Amino acid sequence: MLNNYKSKEKMFSPQIHIVFNCEEEERITKPIIDNPPNKLYLFTAFIKRTQQKDINMHFYEKNTKLLKKEIPLLEIITKEVDYTDYVEIIQELSKIIKSEREENPNCKIFINVSTGSKMASIASTEASKLWDCELYYVHSSEYDPHGEGPRHKGEFFIFNPITFPIEKPKEIYIKTLKFIKNLIKNKYQDKIYDKTKEKFIYLKNLIYDLEAERYIELDSKHEEPSSLKSALYMKTRNFLEPLVRKLKYIKISDDKRNKKVFLTEIGKDVLKIFKFLI
Repeated sequence: MLNNYKSKEKMFSPQIHIVFNCEEEERITKPIIDNPPNKLYLFTAFIKRTQQKDINMHFYEKNTKLLKKEIPLLEIITKEVDYTDYVEIIQELSKIIKSEREENPNCKIFINVSTGSKMASIASTEASKLWDCELYYVHSSEYDPHGEGPRHKGEFFIFNPITFPIEKPKEIYIKTLKFIKNLIKNKYQDKIYDKTKEKFIYLKNLIYDLEAERYIELDSKHEEPSSLKSALYMKTRNFLEPLVRKLKYIKISDDKRNKKVFLTEIGKDVLKIFKFLI
């Protein structure tokens, strides 16, 4: 549903807005002025690969000056992020969400997905699904990509895009993945090793570590050592199965003996995304 900004009706409860700096003016400022939040997080760009700073800082200066004039009590927090790095963007969003929800569990967080880069919009959309944030998209009656000043001019409209839910990983899976990561880290800490080879831990060691930390527990007691070992092995394989096959966060080698457990690239990225939330 499109909403004309000229409407006097408040669309947002006064909470938190997140916006990415770009070559825009009213597309950034108008929804904030019309629906004043308590706090604004404003990201600027820094592309690490090329060491390129935000080329639209004059828009940042102009927009923040206007916002401070129109909403004197608005707290503006500026953060720098790599507009091309999906993991870094969603990680920075997760830090904001965690901090704000700890301060006020009932706060509403709104993200403007019409600003910044395409990667910022993708990451923001995924963040909204994972952590229950609201999205809004702003467009105008006049799109002028080649003229001077902002790209969008004229009359402005807003709508909330419909997003389809994604299955958020269960907390136990993220905690287990983090536990495995720490075991691998401890295994190699202060040791000389071949850095061209993937780091791993042995499955047999992981089994006993998981039991010791009560990630897995046997339903019944086993008096025979061989019976206990077999039961632990089967319980662990079943416990790790979703991490291996469905989620692909870890992989287990095909060795007949001394099977190895590795983190996959997907698993490493997931740990970065949830670093500040688990």
